[in-house]
Amino acid sequence: MGLKNKIQVNNTQALKAGNKEKLEALRYLNAQINDKEIAQGRKELTDEEIVKLINGQIKKLDESLSFFEKGGRKKLAEKTSSEITILKTYLPKQLSDEELEKEIEKIVKDNPNLPHPGALIGIAIKKLGAKADNKKISQITLKKFKNKV
Repeated sequence: MGLKNKIQVNNTQALKAGNKEKLEALRYLNAQINDKEIAQGRKELTDEEIVKLINGQIKKLDESLSFFEKGGRKKLAEKTSSEITILKTYLPKQLSDEELEKEIEKIVKDNPNLPHPGALIGIAIKKLGAKADNKKISQITLKKFKNKV
């Protein structure tokens, strides 16, 4: 079962169970997926594209969460935190820091002739983007690149 189908099935289950928070989060995610498909000429999104969409949504929600917490908006912060938790269940298993470092070390060894870390970060994000946070990938890649030089 594809990720899109899994989200739709869970959407229906949340509706039947009366789980308003999950239902709201999944409906919004479904709307985002449908909008993206329409923008691409009704081409169905791949699981990888849906993961990117979810990551983008989580990033926006994280930003909102920090503003809500700073502003003392406790209920909105709780709701946003709950949405983030729901969306994270649809992401692939994230690599641990040690696993991520090993993967990045391989990428650095496989690409010894790259002149600057930006190109290396691009390769690492493309390869590992769904399995780890891009910010963490960038930080570790920079560290490994500096150690190489």
